[in-house]
Amino acid sequence: MPYRAWLLVCLLLAIALSAIAPANRFDWALEHTPTAILLAWIVWYERRAHGSPLSNTAYTLLLAFLLLHVVGAHFLYSNVPYREWAEHVFGSVPSWLATERNHYDRVVHLCFGLFVLLPTAELTQRHVAKSNGWSVVVAIAFIGVFSKVYELLEWGIAVALSPEDAETYNGQQGDMFDAHKDMSLALLGSLLVAPWVRLRMSRTMAKETRAEPS
Repeated sequence: MPYRAWLLVCLLLAIALSAIAPANRFDWALEHTPTAILLAWIVWYERRAHGSPLSNTAYTLLLAFLLLHVVGAHFLYSNVPYREWAEHVFGSVPSWLATERNHYDRVVHLCFGLFVLLPTAELTQRHVAKSNGWSVVVAIAFIGVFSKVYELLEWGIAVALSPEDAETYNGQQGDMFDAHKDMSLALLGSLLVAPWVRLRMSRTMAKETRAEPS
């Protein structure tokens, strides 16, 4: 079985386990609606690519990000007990974790930029900009635009929900600039990892060029 198929099995297993007694069943289903759409698109793209899927590294990074999302959907992003986990592992809560606000959602938005830039850049290079540099630039722009669109969709869904369900789903925790910070962190993550993505894509292209018959 291909490596990417094993990754899909791991993700589906994690989602199935997270469905056992989630903190809020409605929110769990709402959070995983985009997950289902993404997985359906990946399967469709795999079939359409005809042997030219994303790299194993790109799929691994996507899995890492989606596993973080699975944890957030199970516990509710604003209630993920990372302080309790830290106390269990270290015997006490490190000072940098002992904050009043639960910052798990901030971490996931940062990781969106860190983990999703490479697969986005690979797709961009394949379908939009062949240049390594421009593919990374376009991918960074996509991360920024997608983050904004996601926050707008999240706001639209929250407006349609009851105040209690809206707070559970949005997880603003009283911060009126929550969406701005989330978008900024996603963009920051993509900028931090951009040099590595650019270098990796250049090396990959160089290897493919050398492998071509003269």
